[in-house]
Amino acid sequence: MQKFFKRLSVFAFFAAAAWLLLFWMISHSYTLEYKLVGKETNWGYVNQRSTEWDAQIDHTEDVLFFGSSTCYSGIDPHALEAFGLEGFNFCSSSQTVGNSVHLLNAALQDHEPFVVALDVYPQIWGASKPALQSTKDWITNSNLRGHQWSNGYWKLAFESSDPFTMFSSIYYDLIRTRKPAGFNPNLPDDPNGDYRGLGFVARSFAPLDSITCDTAHKSMSDFECNAIDEMAELCALRDIQLVLINPPQLCEESFDRPSCFDGLAYIDGNRWSGAKTPSNFYDDHHLVEAGALSYSAWLAKQIASLLHAP
Repeated sequence: MQKFFKRLSVFAFFAAAAWLLLFWMISHSYTLEYKLVGKETNWGYVNQRSTEWDAQIDHTEDVLFFGSSTCYSGIDPHALEAFGLEGFNFCSSSQTVGNSVHLLNAALQDHEPFVVALDVYPQIWGASKPALQSTKDWITNSNLRGHQWSNGYWKLAFESSDPFTMFSSIYYDLIRTRKPAGFNPNLPDDPNGDYRGLGFVARSFAPLDSITCDTAHKSMSDFECNAIDEMAELCALRDIQLVLINPPQLCEESFDRPSCFDGLAYIDGNRWSGAKTPSNFYDDHHLVEAGALSYSAWLAKQIASLLHAP
């Protein structure tokens, strides 16, 4: 029996040494990392967004935005400055409310704004867990690695039920302090995106001339409504106003108003005067830069009106 435990100990030692060696090799080689762990990307610029937020010592933002790509490429927080307000955009590709609730929880431990604005693009409704694309984006590309952020990424990884994503969340937590995202010299730029600061990515795709639309009816899942309820509770405890935003769409989805919207401020981006102008978009729901700037100016006025309402 003693010989068995001795052999087991030797095996465990060499197995641990092999795993440590493999970790060291992967962490020092972008090629191995891309093949075995995950592919860092500039698409949507989570790396620059997270780096900018982390670099600020004193946060003074009045409005924090959360949502999907209709948010980060459609809402420029600089537009708030015309109303004496500041903002920052925590949106990412395919980011559902199930993703946003964990990101909000982390962000509120850095700073408490007056308003949290949640982009609730209906086309991505119906999920029963956070979107894997957004989860991987924040795990792989974020340079926000404080305890609350790492905890949020782990919760997202756990809810994904994907073992590989769980593993990668541990790996990137360990290496990001010495190997920040965005510094790989061979990392290609987002070819049609220009990071303009405050989390906004301006899109340079060719604008549409026209479009033929099919109307889709969408329903929000109980999982998503529960996430909005949780976000509302997080905000209420801190006296923060939660505002729901339906972004402008050329081909507008129809939906029955979810019960979790009750009692919350709601802004319908389809009321913006440019919401049905094809040249403001590069597809049926994503804005080109000119469209985003016009929409952002309109949205900033709506948010300012809510803040200044008696």
